[in-house]
Amino acid sequence: MSPVSSVSSLSPAADDRALSFKRYARPELLRIGLVLLDTDYTLERDWHRLVGDDMELFCTRMPTRAEVTPEALKALEAGITPAAATLVPGLPLHTLVFGCTSGGLLIGDVPIAERLHAVRAEVAVTHPWLAIRAALQALEARRIAVLTPYVRAVDDAFFTAFSALGIEVAAIGGFRLDHDPDIPAIDPACLGDAVATLLEVGGPVDAVVLPCTNLRALDVLGELEQRFGVPCISSNQALYWHARWIAGRPTCQEGFGRLLTGV
Repeated sequence: MSPVSSVSSLSPAADDRALSFKRYARPELLRIGLVLLDTDYTLERDWHRLVGDDMELFCTRMPTRAEVTPEALKALEAGITPAAATLVPGLPLHTLVFGCTSGGLLIGDVPIAERLHAVRAEVAVTHPWLAIRAALQALEARRIAVLTPYVRAVDDAFFTAFSALGIEVAAIGGFRLDHDPDIPAIDPACLGDAVATLLEVGGPVDAVVLPCTNLRALDVLGELEQRFGVPCISSNQALYWHARWIAGRPTCQEGFGRLLTGV
């Protein structure tokens, strides 16, 4: 006996009706498009904790080599436009975001803006390195400690970039990880002792910066601020704050560091 063949051999429905519907009036919410790396396990989760009822978040991912080295990070530039092009075609966005801190630093503001504007020419754009700089300016922080998950070559790039902005890096240190999926395995509970070590070396600072969207720092920012008495800025916190601010929709939220409380 031959098996039943494909759906095409089935008889059409006897009475398949075309039904009317009422068109949904989509509310005018803040809409942000986010381009993540395929190896980022943290940024999307952090942002979903921050997003309120006044905002819609749309995410897409771009393929990477998973390496956190200067060469691999610079190579991310070519994938930004193709990934951004997949974000909700036909639906207007208020802000378009590239979600990689070290990549943003090494690629640069202008190339990232050009890559994103190739898809959405009139939309405000940001990335974590730009957001961190804006956050430091808003907090009037001129002397900082920097805790990273990165290798020395990437730390050196941050030190040089901060110094060029006139921001004094009192101390900087990293966990020396060069494989992006390893970064979320850093227990947030150990960040406080790492910061304490840096402050023992560098002395008093105006703020502590914890760059990297894959570093699980958001949940402990309040704890770190209470322990050390200075604002603590993470990539995901600063990026969310800046993405809303440049869209004209600033946020005021408790529990995720001083930056989000309205400064």
